[in-house]
Amino acid sequence: MASPKAQLYLDITAKGLCTVGAALMIFARDAWFYVGVATVVAGVLFMGASLVASRHLRQRGWDGRNRRPLS
Repeated sequence: MASPKAQLYLDITAKGLCTVGAALMIFARDAWFYVGVATVVAGVLFMGASLVASRHLRQRGWDGRNRRPLS
């Protein structure tokens, strides 16, 4: 995930999954509620992957070299 676009796509996917899952939990009935819960959980996992990707981008410069840590 060396690309800033990958982090952006993960973030968009995570927010979309959480929104769809919340809508299913609010408006759906019976088993669809549990599908909404599972969708929200998947969205949270994608959000974590997005945060890890952004952490790796911040540690590296745009040219691929490691940055000097801030003191």
